[in-house]
Amino acid sequence: MNEIRLIRLTSGEEILVSVLKENELRTTVKNPILLIPDRDKIGFVPYMSYAEIEELIIKEEHIMFNVKPSDELIEQYKNMIDGPNKIQTLKILT
Repeated sequence: MNEIRLIRLTSGEEILVSVLKENELRTTVKNPILLIPDRDKIGFVPYMSYAEIEELIIKEEHIMFNVKPSDELIEQYKNMIDGPNKIQTLKILT
């Protein structure tokens, strides 16, 4: 499937994701990126950057909406996960 979607969770968080599969109970995604809106811009950070996420399963009851993002947002997302400006996660040393 790998369709890029913008999902708003019941917690209020908005994430850009690649949808792997979905049904009436859950949506399975990969490469979740958290959107952080500001007055004039939107910031992007890896969702749960302190965890390694191969796949994320989201229960449908925790999704407020699941929509197609704008073409510009799709291109930025692709650049963040595969392009030269790929988002790096922080390695926490213990």
